[in-house]
Amino acid sequence: MKDSRYFTPAELAKLFGISKQLLLYYDKNDIFSPEFVDENGYRFYVLSQYFTLQIIISLRKLNVSLKEIKAYLKSKDINLLKEIYRNKQQEYKKQIEELLYLEKTMQQKIAFLNDIQNLPLNQILLEIQEEECLYFSEAISIKKPIKQRMNTLAKHMLPVFSHESFQEYLMGFHYDSKEYFYEDRITQYNVFISANSKLNYKNPIKFIKEKGLYLCVYCNAQYGVVNTQIKERIVKFIKQNNLRFQGGIYLFPLRNFWSTSKPKEELVKLCLRVEYTD
Repeated sequence: MKDSRYFTPAELAKLFGISKQLLLYYDKNDIFSPEFVDENGYRFYVLSQYFTLQIIISLRKLNVSLKEIKAYLKSKDINLLKEIYRNKQQEYKKQIEELLYLEKTMQQKIAFLNDIQNLPLNQILLEIQEEECLYFSEAISIKKPIKQRMNTLAKHMLPVFSHESFQEYLMGFHYDSKEYFYEDRITQYNVFISANSKLNYKNPIKFIKEKGLYLCVYCNAQYGVVNTQIKERIVKFIKQNNLRFQGGIYLFPLRNFWSTSKPKEELVKLCLRVEYTD
């Protein structure tokens, strides 16, 4: 049928730069059907349907569901349209907040990388640190095969990597201070991350890193192993300044495989709570 009042599927699709298959899809889903189909099965659309299709395509570009569009087209109620727009507005606000948060996180990451390039390496420092809640892994025995140890570490880190903002979480290693300064005596360690209620831990092992005076050293640590000379300097410093250990050793990776391919360039912050003896 040749009639200037009607559009074929190809003609209507061309007006919007879409495929005929999309028109067929809308028809099958009872969203948008041709005005009539002739005895030969040819489908035809009328002028008013151009404007209806404009609504559908425009709302789809806003990711409005076909179910919502179908409901709206039945009435074209202005209040229903306002509700659709309000829902999208709230969705966009949430996306903007998430993007702003990620942008701030990237700023912090850049600042952090700038800071670690100017650290006072191998200098023993004393500083007051606040209380901090950490999630500890189960104890990881040094005697276990490396693959088994990695499985324990990865299991503990999985809730972090499953979180959309995983890079904000602090991760490190904890050792017994009485064992740590004698390499042949280290029997086990724990992996820890900064505690956060958003993480999906069913039964987390919560550990409180106490507030107090901490001895700290920024130093090289190849694969987390601190140089023996640094350990000896720490022991000597503690004796000379009438200090004693309180609690365990915390190793906070600062520069690792993320920012270097050379293990000798990896850096950690070693922290040990101390107190003055009488």
